[in-house]
Amino acid sequence: MARYGSATYGSTARYGEPATPKHNMSQNLLSQTMTDVQRDAMLADLDAFDLKYEDYKTSMTPDEIARLSKLSAANIGLLDLALTYAQQNPGSIPGNINVTELAGDIALARQIGKVKLKAEQKANLTRNSEIVVMSDGWVTTRMIYRIAQAEGRTPNNAAFLDALGAFFDQEPTVPEPTPPMP
Repeated sequence: MARYGSATYGSTARYGEPATPKHNMSQNLLSQTMTDVQRDAMLADLDAFDLKYEDYKTSMTPDEIARLSKLSAANIGLLDLALTYAQQNPGSIPGNINVTELAGDIALARQIGKVKLKAEQKANLTRNSEIVVMSDGWVTTRMIYRIAQAEGRTPNNAAFLDALGAFFDQEPTVPEPTPPMP
């Protein structure tokens, strides 16, 4: 066998084709099973978290949340600065400002931040897994759809073709860009 650039001569590969053909079957990014028992155990763990977190839950509407003063967790140092100032200058702070409550809010924010970070990591992992599995299924479903289309409409595939065809009809199309005015 001779090689010239990326081409191999004297093999079954043709000039200009990759040495290993692309694999067009389903992508199988995640090939796993989950039993009802496994799923129920995970859901029970999340229910246990809900019970443990019960004292820290706050129900608010989006409008109520929008009206709150907000500070990013990354800026908790600003709260620390205010607490330090208030503790070092107690004579400057009026009695209606509860410095002890501020200290408690800061400590609780730090603890909730750690729990929130871990919960977000778990949420991202489950979201990614769902996206991957749905993508795997969708790749295979589109291949099956193309096969059914190639067979032509029959009583066996009509409902399938109609359902997927209706789905594809609903997909938003990208509008053609409007040419700039001269």
